[in-house]
Amino acid sequence: MDYSELSDKAAEYMRLALPLMRKHGVPMTPDNYAVWYEHVSGANAKLSEQIQSMLAVNPELSQAQCKTLHDQFFNLEKDRQEVIELRLELARLLREVVNFVCSSVAHNDKVNQHLNTLMGKVNRDMSPQQIHEIVDEILNETRLAINNGELLTERLNTAMVEVNKLKKELEVTKREAKTDTLTGLANRKAFDDLVAKVTEDADGSGLDVCLLFCDLDNFKDINDQHGHLVGDQVLKVIANALRDSVKGRDLVARYGGEEFSIILLNTSLQNAKTVADNIRQEIASKRIQRKDTHESLGQITISFGVARYVPTEGVESFMQRADRALYMSKRKGRNCVSEAPPPII
Repeated sequence: MDYSELSDKAAEYMRLALPLMRKHGVPMTPDNYAVWYEHVSGANAKLSEQIQSMLAVNPELSQAQCKTLHDQFFNLEKDRQEVIELRLELARLLREVVNFVCSSVAHNDKVNQHLNTLMGKVNRDMSPQQIHEIVDEILNETRLAINNGELLTERLNTAMVEVNKLKKELEVTKREAKTDTLTGLANRKAFDDLVAKVTEDADGSGLDVCLLFCDLDNFKDINDQHGHLVGDQVLKVIANALRDSVKGRDLVARYGGEEFSIILLNTSLQNAKTVADNIRQEIASKRIQRKDTHESLGQITISFGVARYVPTEGVESFMQRADRALYMSKRKGRNCVSEAPPPII
């Protein structure tokens, strides 16, 4: 494809994106345009599915929802830069440890050789997991070097402190990459990773896995009447209530906007419905107030869709059934729990 063809496509995508943005009340900002350009181009199926899911609830998107879309699908450069910096720091620490061992423990050739081998593994294509594994090997070899040469103790301890610091930074980076910044819950990526894993496990073991999709009812009214900061306050309160309602082995995630998801392990469908209804009642009984004026926000309710995974149905069918059950609750008047029908396999 030559340059003129690329330009024609870009112009076509712009022609498609701008009217859609106006139609759905999306502010004309560079970040929002990037999201809708990607959507109309058809290059990102997950982004398009998320947009359609939001529009199914309300035909106009708030700036907070637009920002969520951009952060979820476009804020990748920051994570990539952090991993690159961690690789450089890892290489520097490796060189320092090898120099210590070479100069002060010349007789320990095995340790020397292993550290040099580790240094050779450092490259620009390393994943965070590979960095994590090499850091563990460095720590083991450093401990061996300390045991074999008391003269190195002080300098190698310093190196170990730096390597441990690097390891903690890497763990924080990995944790942040799967955490929703507003609520502190798991984010969409963490949810996607876990639901794929547990359904695969269930295919082989018959493990009971249930999925709850839930959505705050009429959340747009709160944003419209009180502003997005108050809306964020409500999302945090709901997130805490959801987190407190499940066991440590289960996962609560912010799926997007005012929609949340819960993965329940070793839980029957009936028990999952009970969990959902208990949460629904608890939230409906809350009387949340604005922090600044103490004005009551009125009753806030939440709708649920519940599905149990049927082995071999696949993760896509599983999620679609839970999502359809959620919209059954919306059509029934909201503030209720609906069970997904079985899959067609």
